[in-house]
Amino acid sequence: MWKVIVAVLVLGFVAYRFAGPSGTDAAAPDGLYDGYAEIRLVMRNEQREIEMVAIEERPNASDCNKPDAGARLTALCPQGHGLSCTLKSMQCVREIEPRYRKMLEQQPVSVHYAHLQADGGAAGPKRAVLLGWGMTEQESQALCRAVQAQAARDAKGKVTCI
Repeated sequence: MWKVIVAVLVLGFVAYRFAGPSGTDAAAPDGLYDGYAEIRLVMRNEQREIEMVAIEERPNASDCNKPDAGARLTALCPQGHGLSCTLKSMQCVREIEPRYRKMLEQQPVSVHYAHLQADGGAAGPKRAVLLGWGMTEQESQALCRAVQAQAARDAKGKVTCI
Protein backbone atom coordinates (compact mmCIF):
# COMPACT_ATOMS: atom_id res chain seq x y z
CA MET A 1 0.00 0.00 0.00
CA TRP A 2 2.75 2.45 0.93
CA LYS A 3 4.59 1.78 -2.33
CA VAL A 4 1.52 2.82 -4.30
CA ILE A 5 1.00 5.91 -2.18
CA VAL A 6 4.62 6.97 -2.44
CA ALA A 7 4.63 6.34 -6.20
CA VAL A 8 1.53 8.52 -6.69
CA LEU A 9 3.04 11.33 -4.64
CA VAL A 10 6.35 11.10 -6.46
CA LEU A 11 4.76 11.10 -9.87
CA GLY A 12 2.76 14.16 -8.93
CA PHE A 13 5.85 15.94 -7.65
CA VAL A 14 7.85 15.19 -10.78
CA ALA A 15 5.00 16.34 -12.98
CA TYR A 16 4.54 19.52 -10.93
CA ARG A 17 8.18 20.58 -10.73
CA PHE A 18 9.66 19.38 -14.02
CA ALA A 19 6.90 18.72 -16.52
CA GLY A 20 4.53 21.49 -15.45
CA PRO A 21 4.59 25.08 -16.57
CA SER A 22 6.79 26.32 -13.74
CA GLY A 23 9.43 23.58 -13.91
CA THR A 24 11.09 23.78 -17.31
CA ASP A 25 10.12 27.21 -18.57
CA ALA A 26 12.89 28.91 -20.48
CA ALA A 27 12.85 31.66 -17.89
CA ALA A 28 15.50 34.29 -17.92
CA PRO A 29 18.02 34.02 -15.08
CA ASP A 30 16.43 37.01 -13.34
CA GLY A 31 13.15 35.02 -13.16
CA LEU A 32 14.84 32.49 -10.89
CA TYR A 33 15.30 32.61 -7.15
CA ASP A 34 18.99 32.62 -6.27
CA GLY A 35 18.78 29.81 -3.77
CA TYR A 36 16.70 26.71 -3.10
CA ALA A 37 13.11 25.64 -2.58
CA GLU A 38 12.62 23.24 0.33
CA ILE A 39 9.30 21.42 0.32
CA ARG A 40 8.19 19.03 3.08
CA LEU A 41 5.07 16.85 2.97
CA VAL A 42 3.87 14.43 5.64
CA MET A 43 1.88 11.32 4.68
CA ARG A 44 0.14 9.41 7.47
CA ASN A 45 -2.04 6.38 7.87
CA GLU A 46 -3.00 4.39 10.96
CA GLN A 47 0.39 2.64 11.16
CA ARG A 48 3.01 5.04 9.79
CA GLU A 49 4.15 8.50 8.98
CA ILE A 50 6.52 9.36 6.16
CA GLU A 51 8.02 12.78 5.64
CA MET A 52 8.89 13.54 2.04
CA VAL A 53 11.50 16.22 1.34
CA ALA A 54 12.22 17.85 -2.00
CA ILE A 55 15.03 20.33 -2.56
CA GLU A 56 15.22 22.23 -5.84
CA GLU A 57 17.99 24.64 -6.77
CA ARG A 58 17.14 27.92 -8.47
CA PRO A 59 13.35 27.58 -8.42
CA ASN A 60 11.22 30.06 -10.29
CA ALA A 61 10.99 33.25 -8.25
CA SER A 62 7.23 33.36 -8.81
CA ASP A 63 6.87 30.05 -6.90
CA CYS A 64 8.70 31.59 -3.95
CA ASN A 65 6.44 34.65 -3.90
CA LYS A 66 3.07 32.90 -4.21
CA PRO A 67 1.46 31.83 -0.94
CA ASP A 68 -0.58 29.15 -2.76
CA ALA A 69 2.40 27.40 -4.42
CA GLY A 70 2.56 24.88 -1.56
CA ALA A 71 -1.18 24.27 -1.75
CA ARG A 72 -0.88 23.25 -5.40
CA LEU A 73 1.70 20.64 -4.44
CA THR A 74 -0.36 19.36 -1.51
CA ALA A 75 -3.33 18.86 -3.85
CA LEU A 76 -1.28 16.19 -5.64
CA CYS A 77 -1.13 14.04 -2.49
CA PRO A 78 -3.33 10.96 -2.46
CA GLN A 79 -6.23 11.19 -0.01
CA GLY A 80 -8.73 8.73 1.48
CA HIS A 81 -8.51 5.11 2.64
CA GLY A 82 -7.12 6.17 6.01
CA LEU A 83 -4.41 8.28 4.42
CA SER A 84 -3.79 11.94 5.00
CA CYS A 85 -1.22 14.13 3.35
CA THR A 86 -0.32 17.59 4.55
CA LEU A 87 2.15 20.24 3.54
CA LYS A 88 4.51 20.68 6.45
CA SER A 89 6.43 23.55 4.92
CA MET A 90 7.51 25.17 1.70
CA GLN A 91 10.12 27.85 1.74
CA CYS A 92 12.72 29.40 -0.46
CA VAL A 93 16.08 29.73 1.27
CA ARG A 94 19.54 30.95 0.32
CA GLU A 95 21.33 28.11 2.10
CA ILE A 96 20.52 24.44 2.65
CA GLU A 97 21.85 21.86 5.07
CA PRO A 98 25.18 20.31 4.02
CA ARG A 99 23.57 16.87 3.58
CA TYR A 100 21.19 18.29 0.96
CA ARG A 101 24.05 20.06 -0.80
CA LYS A 102 25.87 16.70 -0.96
CA MET A 103 22.75 15.15 -2.47
CA LEU A 104 22.56 17.84 -5.16
CA GLU A 105 26.18 16.97 -5.98
CA GLN A 106 25.14 13.28 -6.26
CA GLN A 107 27.25 12.13 -3.32
CA PRO A 108 26.16 9.14 -1.22
CA VAL A 109 24.62 9.86 2.18
CA SER A 110 22.95 7.71 4.83
CA VAL A 111 19.68 7.35 2.87
CA HIS A 112 18.71 6.49 -0.70
CA TYR A 113 17.34 9.39 -2.72
CA ALA A 114 16.37 10.39 -6.23
CA HIS A 115 18.51 13.02 -7.94
CA LEU A 116 16.73 14.83 -10.76
CA GLN A 117 18.39 16.95 -13.42
CA ALA A 118 16.36 18.83 -16.01
CA ASP A 119 17.12 21.39 -18.65
CA GLY A 120 16.42 24.79 -17.14
CA GLY A 121 16.34 26.60 -20.48
CA ALA A 122 18.44 29.75 -20.81
CA ALA A 123 19.31 29.63 -17.11
CA GLY A 124 21.10 26.27 -17.46
CA PRO A 125 20.30 22.88 -15.94
CA LYS A 126 18.24 22.62 -12.77
CA ARG A 127 18.79 19.97 -10.13
CA ALA A 128 16.57 18.60 -7.40
CA VAL A 129 16.52 15.77 -4.90
CA LEU A 130 13.57 13.84 -3.51
CA LEU A 131 13.67 11.56 -0.51
CA GLY A 132 11.51 10.12 2.20
CA TRP A 133 12.49 10.01 5.87
CA GLY A 134 11.27 7.02 7.86
CA MET A 135 11.28 4.65 4.90
CA THR A 136 12.89 1.24 4.67
CA GLU A 137 15.72 0.71 2.20
CA GLN A 138 13.35 -1.18 -0.12
CA GLU A 139 10.76 1.62 0.03
CA SER A 140 13.32 4.32 -0.72
CA GLN A 141 14.64 2.33 -3.68
CA ALA A 142 11.07 1.83 -4.93
CA LEU A 143 10.53 5.58 -4.60
CA CYS A 144 13.56 6.29 -6.75
CA ARG A 145 12.55 3.72 -9.39
CA ALA A 146 9.10 5.34 -9.58
CA VAL A 147 10.71 8.74 -10.16
CA GLN A 148 12.97 7.24 -12.85
CA ALA A 149 10.04 5.62 -14.61
CA GLN A 150 8.07 8.88 -14.65
CA ALA A 151 11.03 10.88 -15.97
CA ALA A 152 11.61 8.29 -18.69
CA ARG A 153 7.96 8.59 -19.82
CA ASP A 154 8.02 12.39 -19.78
CA ALA A 155 11.58 12.74 -21.17
CA LYS A 156 11.87 15.91 -19.09
CA GLY A 157 15.02 15.07 -17.20
CA LYS A 158 17.46 12.50 -15.96
CA VAL A 159 16.93 10.71 -12.64
CA THR A 160 19.70 8.92 -10.80
CA CYS A 161 19.11 6.68 -7.79
CA ILE A 162 21.77 7.17 -5.17
